[in-house]
Amino acid sequence: MQRYVNPFETPGRWYKANLHTHSSVSDGILSPAERVEQYKKAGYSVLALTDHRKTQDITGLGDRKILVISGMEVHPVCHNPKGWWHIAAIHVPRDLAFVDPPVDCNRTIREIRAAGGAAILAHPAWCGQTWESFRGLKGLDAIEVWNSTCDTHGRPVSENEWSAALDRGWRLPAVASDDCHHAYTDDVAEGWTWLKMKALTVKEVVKAIRTGSMYASCGPVIHDFRISGGRLRIRCTPAAKINFISLPCHGRNLRQKEVGRPLTSWSVPVAKLPNWPWPYVRAVVTDAAGKRAWTSPLYPGPKRTL
Repeated sequence: MQRYVNPFETPGRWYKANLHTHSSVSDGILSPAERVEQYKKAGYSVLALTDHRKTQDITGLGDRKILVISGMEVHPVCHNPKGWWHIAAIHVPRDLAFVDPPVDCNRTIREIRAAGGAAILAHPAWCGQTWESFRGLKGLDAIEVWNSTCDTHGRPVSENEWSAALDRGWRLPAVASDDCHHAYTDDVAEGWTWLKMKALTVKEVVKAIRTGSMYASCGPVIHDFRISGGRLRIRCTPAAKINFISLPCHGRNLRQKEVGRPLTSWSVPVAKLPNWPWPYVRAVVTDAAGKRAWTSPLYPGPKRTL
C-alpha cells in the first residue's frame, strides 16, 4: 500500500465524488449519460459508473467539470454468511471480465488492483458481513461506511464493521456512496466522498483512495483535522456533536448543549485523553439533522490492536 496521509496536511483541493453508481447498463433506471448529467448538476466532480458485473464505454461522458471513471460492481461468492461480496472496482479496463460469480474474492481483488484499479468493500452491514466475515480479505483499498440505497430499506451504516478492522490494525479509509439505482429518489446525492487531490485525474482518484486522502459525508463539511501543538484539533460546519474515536474505551465527545452553541471547532490536549497515545484516531461530526461525516483515521501512536 502507498504511504497513508492526512489529507488536511497535504497539497491539493477537495473534489466531491460518488464512487458507487448504477445505470441502465445493469439495473439502474437512467442511462449512463443521464446519470452523469444528474451528478454534474448536483455539484459532483467525480463519478464512477459501477454497474453489476459490467464495465461500459465512458467515451465522451466526462468534461472539464466532471471526471467519469469506468468501474464495475463484482460479486464473488461469500460463505459467511452465505451469499455474495459486493466489491466496487474503481478504474478497471473496458475488457475486464470475471467468471460469474467469482469463487475467490481475494483473487478478484488482486485482479482489480493488477489492472490499476481500487477495490472497495460495499455495504457490509447491509449484507450481514461482520469483521469475522471479511477478516481474510487481502488488498482492500477502502470500505463503505455509508450507502444511501441501503438507507431506503435499512442498515446504511457500516461503521461498526469499519471500526472492527481499524481496531485490529487495518489501515482502511472509508467512503460514503449513493449506490443509486433509481432516477430522482432518496438514493441520489445523499452520500459522497471528498477526495483531496492535486488534479482532477483518474490517477489522482486511485491514489487518494489508496492513501486515505479523503473523508466521507452525508452533509457536514470538515475543514481541518490534525494533531498539532500537543492538541487534537478539528474544524467543521456547525455541528451538534463531535466524536474523537479510537480503540474501545478510547474516545471523547463534545455536544452542542455543553457549550450552548453549534460546534464549529474543538481542540483537546492529547495529554488529557485517556490512554494516550492512541494507535489511531478518527472523528465523526454530526449536525443538527443527524447527518454525519467521517474522517479517515490518523496514526499518532505505537501500533496496538485488540
